[in-house]
Amino acid sequence: MSIPVHRRPYDVFLSHAHADRDLVDRLYELLTEKAGLSIWYDAYQASGGDSIRTTLQRGVEQSRGILVVCSQDAVDSNWVEDELSIAQVERNDSRDFRVIPMRLEGARVDRLMKGQSWIDIPSGELDGKVIFEVLRSFYPGEQTKVPATSRDVYISASWDSEGEFSGLTVCNSLIASGLRLIGDAKDQPTFDLNRIKDVISSCGAFVGVIPFRGKTEASSQEHPYKYFLSEIDIAVSLGLPTLVIADSRISRVDGDDGNWLRMDTGAKTCPPDVELRISELWGLWREPNRPHYIFLALDLDSPISRRRSPVRQILERVTGMPTVIGSDIFQPPLQDSIMRKIAEARLVIADITDLTPAPPSTAGKPSGFNLDACIEAGIAYYSGTKLQLIARGELRSPPFMLRLNQLSTYIDEMELNALVHGIARQHRRRIIDNELFETVVRSSAP
Repeated sequence: MSIPVHRRPYDVFLSHAHADRDLVDRLYELLTEKAGLSIWYDAYQASGGDSIRTTLQRGVEQSRGILVVCSQDAVDSNWVEDELSIAQVERNDSRDFRVIPMRLEGARVDRLMKGQSWIDIPSGELDGKVIFEVLRSFYPGEQTKVPATSRDVYISASWDSEGEFSGLTVCNSLIASGLRLIGDAKDQPTFDLNRIKDVISSCGAFVGVIPFRGKTEASSQEHPYKYFLSEIDIAVSLGLPTLVIADSRISRVDGDDGNWLRMDTGAKTCPPDVELRISELWGLWREPNRPHYIFLALDLDSPISRRRSPVRQILERVTGMPTVIGSDIFQPPLQDSIMRKIAEARLVIADITDLTPAPPSTAGKPSGFNLDACIEAGIAYYSGTKLQLIARGELRSPPFMLRLNQLSTYIDEMELNALVHGIARQHRRRIIDNELFETVVRSSAP
């Protein structure tokens, strides 16, 4: 039996022709060492004496997607074609399995795949834009609502089991009403109540949809309903507007279910009373006590500060949280507002790079650090806010007062984009709108 995609040990299978080994080695290094991904790469995972075909099939089946480096050599390679055939089976079996092709130097990829967009690399060389596009491809985002203005609702539901349509039905109705649906990332290794409480607290309402799973009595201490009920209890404890919709056969034995609405597990349309409550949820939604966002402390002349810079896009795509910089804040007194914004952030990433050109006499030596970014990092540290220091250049110690924090360095835009992804990955959330959009598109494709 195939392992469910979100439980597989590798984020992606790296498919390539051996003629492209130099480029693929560098890509592997960036995605693992900087971006924090787990990559199945035959140079490290394949063992001598194993059947090549069996090994490659096992590699694809242990991965959550496939990244295909499509040079002309790869197009002409039978092995790459075989790997794509295996991947297509995986994709047909699960909407979560991703196929990400990279086309090098205008290779004729139509032989390998049709109806598939790709990341184009006309020069055949990696750069910051290519790494940005690769990393972004790991996360569906065609229907992404703007994080800074979305009304986030935490959804506790399931639609992966056969016949359980109620969750999908309710989600589609919630999305149609304009709400953005948030969940715990499916590939998190454990059900951590503290992490889940943190995510739920960042939302302005909660909806739980409980399908019937063969048992009529539901308890937060026992399967099969314990995770649904635990998340409901967290929402109630936080005082969130809460809507629970359960199959009529389910009764809660360790709490009150008098306010639950009822809906058949296999329902493909919402009953009128459920539709009414969903339509009312927009008005009941409340501003979270502590909204989640990422504060970027940096030189405001840095390219990162642009609203649509790759760094800000990666952070928002992976975490679903908005990014904020000092120039986004206008409330007087300005210094107090900035300090408060830093103190209340979910995460502060401080790029303490000094953008002042170094004099010729110091060329090649580590540069200094940006004073304003260091001050903002110090505010985050003193406030107890999660803080990550980064800087361009060689590995070195941060300023004395920040030395309890590790400084991660990068040498170019490629490494910066990969490094930021690695940081964001630790704070990822599940943006359910995007997944459901992909499901609809794929089911309607010819």
